[in-house]
Amino acid sequence: MNLNGASSQALEKWSSLTAAKKSAAAVIGVAVVLALIFLFRGVGQTQYTPLFTQLNPQDASAVVEKLKEAGVNYQLADQGGTILVPEPRVYELRLQMASEGILPTEGVGFELFDQNKLGMTDFERQLNFQRALQEELRRTITAMEEVEQARVHLVLPEQSVFVEDQENASASVVIKLQPLAKMTPGQIKGIVMLVAYSVENLKPEDVHVIDMTGRILSDEIALGDDQSSVPGRMEQQELKRQFEDDLEDRVEKMLERIFGPGKAVAMISADLDFDQRQVTRISYGDDGTVRNEHLVDEETTSTNTSAGGVPGSDSNVSTYPAIENNQSNTTESIKSDVTRQYEIDQEQETVVNAPGALQRLSTAVTVDGPLTAQQEAQIKELVTTAIGYYPDRGDQITVTSMAFDNSLAEAAQQEMAEQAAKEAQQNQIKQYTTIGLAALALILAFIIIIVILRRRRAGDELDATIEEIVPIQDLSTDRVEQQQTEGKDQKQKLRRIVEEKPDEAVDLVKAWLEDN
Repeated sequence: MNLNGASSQALEKWSSLTAAKKSAAAVIGVAVVLALIFLFRGVGQTQYTPLFTQLNPQDASAVVEKLKEAGVNYQLADQGGTILVPEPRVYELRLQMASEGILPTEGVGFELFDQNKLGMTDFERQLNFQRALQEELRRTITAMEEVEQARVHLVLPEQSVFVEDQENASASVVIKLQPLAKMTPGQIKGIVMLVAYSVENLKPEDVHVIDMTGRILSDEIALGDDQSSVPGRMEQQELKRQFEDDLEDRVEKMLERIFGPGKAVAMISADLDFDQRQVTRISYGDDGTVRNEHLVDEETTSTNTSAGGVPGSDSNVSTYPAIENNQSNTTESIKSDVTRQYEIDQEQETVVNAPGALQRLSTAVTVDGPLTAQQEAQIKELVTTAIGYYPDRGDQITVTSMAFDNSLAEAAQQEMAEQAAKEAQQNQIKQYTTIGLAALALILAFIIIIVILRRRRAGDELDATIEEIVPIQDLSTDRVEQQQTEGKDQKQKLRRIVEEKPDEAVDLVKAWLEDN
């Protein structure tokens, strides 16, 4: 069957339909088309992804012009600062922009020295080095997740041949954080150390980090070797807050297990000592060990003898023998000297007290609803044990009971519940609508196919029956043409009857066959 015949036959069938059937067919066709569009609308939808972000108007204009020349579809967002392109072409377009030098304006790093110019003075060379170093540091700092933009300013003094005349460098870093981002003291200190150890003759204390509000972040952290273990003001506040939050969370969890969620609130204020102290203790043992001993024992004996008699001349005259009277004296001396040197047991202990020692705790606990005196005493005892209460330290605990105002929390919770229910209902409606349209489209398609097949089968049966009822006879050419014309008219009438009333036509054909 050629195309013209098929179209004419379709038009004949359409014209033979009643107004009700035409309306039903039109409604069915529109429903099928809408269902198919609804089901497959996301299949061919183009996904856009950012090509460049945070562009100034000049860079954005240059990129847009290039995209127009290349015939690439694009979208603008963030008031023209972000350009979105089809996702599959992002990397291709970035490489193309880079090769043609249309990337967003950035500083020039050490690639500035890729092309050396003749006749460059020392001042120009030093200035280019400073520009390149600033840009390299900016790129490194901007690579941090929390940093959106950064600027680095360096002051590099001239080199001196005398060491005592050499001046130190200095640096300033201005950072812009991402929305809702916050930098920790460790990250700030990391930026300071990065810049300090990247520049010659630059000390960490000469690096200043500033945010977009003008707050000097580097003043709130500890820098320098002599203060390496002492936290800065910002770090002290962070440590104090973490310590208090930990104790508060511990107390609230314990009380919520008793009274229920949201029925107890604890506030704790801790007084921490961040002063660093170094104590050296030297202790000596009671009994020493003899290291050297010197013993000296000295003994002396002496004897004195003299003649006895009467003094005078008589004693010198020889006479008759007489008895001699002699006198003798003996002296003895003993001396002992002991010298001992002892090794004294000595113990030296150096204690460095870490900053952050707890000096005092003040705790306030409030419970929702009335409490008896016994309950208050029990709560106070529980909190005392939980926080490590020490009365000699001056710790304080206060337990009170009062009714909480939960109207705001209840309203917010109710609003969130209503919003969640609304979203769930919308998702359910979308899901049911999709399923219903898909089912309707399948049912309508099935009905259309059944109707077409049924009509085609009825038409074939009618043609066969007509050929049996009205056989072609051998007549003259004019008569044959007349009969053929009449036969065609009869066929068309019969087909129209079959299309309009297929059941009755089938019954009629069956009746004819039974009669024959």
